Amino acid sequence: MPIEPELQAQADMLSIQENPKNGHQLTAGDAVPGAQSPLALAIPVGSMWRNGRKLRNNYSGVKFVFVDSGDAEIRVNVNDNRRSWSYVGTENLAIPANKPTMNFGWLTDTTPDMEFSRVIVHEFGHALGCIHEHQSPAGGIPWDKEKAYAYYSSGNNSDRETVDRNIFDYYSFTISRFSDVDKSSIMMYEIQKSITTNGYFTVSNTKLSDTDKTFIATVYPPSGAATSALKTGPDVSKFNTMEVRPWDKPQEKSSKTVNFSKDFDKPPSMAGGFNWLDVDSWADTTIYSAACVALQVADNDPDFQVGKFSTTDDHPWNRPQQKTSRRINFAREFEGTPKVVVWLSLLDMDKNSNWRVLATVSDVSPQGFTMNIDTWADTILYAATAHWIAYPSYKEGVTSGTYKVSDIRPWDQPRLENLGRVDFPANMFKSPPVVLTALNRLGIDKNHNLRVKLGATGISAHGMDWRIKGWFDTVLHDVGASYIALS
Repeated sequence: MPIEPELQAQADMLSIQENPKNGHQLTAGDAVPGAQSPLALAIPVGSMWRNGRKLRNNYSGVKFVFVDSGDAEIRVNVNDNRRSWSYVGTENLAIPANKPTMNFGWLTDTTPDMEFSRVIVHEFGHALGCIHEHQSPAGGIPWDKEKAYAYYSSGNNSDRETVDRNIFDYYSFTISRFSDVDKSSIMMYEIQKSITTNGYFTVSNTKLSDTDKTFIATVYPPSGAATSALKTGPDVSKFNTMEVRPWDKPQEKSSKTVNFSKDFDKPPSMAGGFNWLDVDSWADTTIYSAACVALQVADNDPDFQVGKFSTTDDHPWNRPQQKTSRRINFAREFEGTPKVVVWLSLLDMDKNSNWRVLATVSDVSPQGFTMNIDTWADTILYAATAHWIAYPSYKEGVTSGTYKVSDIRPWDQPRLENLGRVDFPANMFKSPPVVLTALNRLGIDKNHNLRVKLGATGISAHGMDWRIKGWFDTVLHDVGASYIALS
């Protein structure tokens, strides 16, 4: 059941507080249909419970704890309205405490055990964050829509809009993690041959399939361990301000202690960048929410070097200029020309003109490169800082690049949702890599709040689907990002 629009902001905030991974929207899951040994199910990005949450099942790290009264994240109602449904994943947290989050509309004392099993396990699949299997982006079911409308409307009192929402509407590639379709999944509806154009059908599934169990275990590992993490070399970290405070209670500083997933002999060097911004367009700066990613590198790392440059290293903030460049010399010379990734990590712009900034590198050599932080038109850029990451171009298991909205549409045709694809070099990875992506370019109208967030889904050994998104009344002309992917 979809979350009500007026509850979406609250649901997003609670989702991030429940599981910080929901705030960064980077999810693995091979997006190549027919891949060998595919995992089933599809789960919306941003709906995962915290691993180890007490909602116990036998196949994962989630624990169910049933209570008779008091606070409960999942509240079940039973009636005879012929409609069974559940909110998805952490959307449950935004539902008022006096309302149910799950409904069983046709279960009675005489209902067969198999039907009890089918309905209850299916709806609790939604509660864990799973969507309908037939609505997975990999679905491709050849519906005969008019016959399907008639079939599903007569069976459970559904109108055409409800059938569209629960049967026909595919979840976007950008908001779900999935692979191939599993006809045996508990999240798959029974489909009669008579309501498809080519005789495609599925039976009524009453229990979790083997691939259901495997998929849930990868999303919620029984040990509580991360599903992917770097064990050697650099380390990665992420932070979203909504992990520590609500978006509608802004404050000047928001911080959190982040533990590294590995130990360093000495404090490491770091490179970080924004991947989410929600900033007021009027008066003094108000940060409603923001997020960043960071790469930590030991000073003696044989491959990676990191650093930063600020326009205030070149000129005072109160003497703004449109173009700023500085030659950066590496602490250690590389063997051959390295690759350099650049992320924006500080911004100070005048609110009376559009927000435009671009960070790039040029003239890269084994000894160094030129950092460029520019703006254009009437934008006044008081200050900006960019972090950089350099690594050998021949290094195995690492690749990087950039993408931007103007790759897929003209800058003067703004829209909020912008989707594209990045393919990794052939044979670079054997499994989905760890991906860090952050802003390197902004082009947003000044008359509305600056709202932008980056996402990447379908991350596989072959590539990823990127998303650059604004929301509400933001006018997003052009936004770009740099990414680095590490095995």
